[in-house]
Amino acid sequence: MWAKEAKLVFLGEFQMTNFESEEHKIAVLIRRVDLLISKARRNELVHLGITPAQAGVLHFAQMLEAPCAIIQLRQLMGRSNSSMVGIINRMERDGLIKRQVDRQNKKYTRILLTSKGKTLYEKAVKLNTFVTIISSLPEEDKRKLKLYLSTLSKAARKVPEEQRNSKRKLLKGED
Repeated sequence: MWAKEAKLVFLGEFQMTNFESEEHKIAVLIRRVDLLISKARRNELVHLGITPAQAGVLHFAQMLEAPCAIIQLRQLMGRSNSSMVGIINRMERDGLIKRQVDRQNKKYTRILLTSKGKTLYEKAVKLNTFVTIISSLPEEDKRKLKLYLSTLSKAARKVPEEQRNSKRKLLKGED
């Protein structure tokens, strides 16, 4: 049923009449907007030879200024540890960053942008298609959207814990 509904959505921008609920419509719209913005970002970065994830690392590393811990980047970008390590490995191989062992805690690795990384950051920051897309909204709508997305983000972070609790109750035979 979901596949049938998804086909209706992607046939036309607002052709979403066969959904079970408004929540389904909203979830599909959020995903569609995410895909469209991601595609636009990938397309604008391809000529720089970097991915949106690499641009994210460059952005957050520059924003944090000092050598930043990989764990900080992982949290800011919402990436798994293995995903983040892969991105960092490729960026180090391409000469965009350097690794540095944390002096206070040898278990932590920090990264620094190289001059090549800084140059690419400066170019990538000028290409922010999502700024153009989001600036199509009036200021009040941007404020509301930010509030709504924050609320949804908090609710989404609670789901894994609730799922674990439900699974435990199910396994114990509780209702």
